[in-house]
Amino acid sequence: MSDTRGRVLDAALACLVSHGYGGTTARAIAQLGGFAPGVIYYHFTDLDEVLVAALARTCESRVQRYRAELSGVDRAGRAVELLRELYREDTEVGHIAAVQEIYAGARPGSRLAAQLALETRRWEELAEELLTTLLRGKPLASAVRVPVLASAAVAFYLGTETLTHLDGDRSRPAEFFDQAARLAAVFDRIPRLRRRTNQPS
Repeated sequence: MSDTRGRVLDAALACLVSHGYGGTTARAIAQLGGFAPGVIYYHFTDLDEVLVAALARTCESRVQRYRAELSGVDRAGRAVELLRELYREDTEVGHIAAVQEIYAGARPGSRLAAQLALETRRWEELAEELLTTLLRGKPLASAVRVPVLASAAVAFYLGTETLTHLDGDRSRPAEFFDQAARLAAVFDRIPRLRRRTNQPS
């Protein structure tokens, strides 16, 4: 990706955070990025294409970051610690706020909505992988439909930011993670079932 194209996408994400979906126009993006509006249309056909590419850029970056940190983690307590830190990063870099604005503004049936569905599925797959690892060998595993729980986890993640954005209460995510940490400590104390080995006859 060229430096200029990357600057346009970074400016679009920053514009979503600072101006919201409705205020993210070509002029506003150009003003934030410090370039002429014509630069946008040299690299993209329209504003929707900019937002689709910006969404893919931020989600790809963050999914890679999550995978790198969570790879091989099989203890719920450690997973919650890492997720808390990753959520903090999401907030600081503006990822979750930008994505939330796109969710709020994307029109059903649009290219942007299709990209959102694709990126949401990518996050659900990541959640499924983590949950499968955490549940492996646990007595509860057979009672859990991992895809459903993964989808609920992603929806909860997005909903938390929506509520926080509405009332400005930044303590809410910390409270949720504190509760998750307490539950994780209990979950980690549940022993994993030993695999049965075939006994010689």
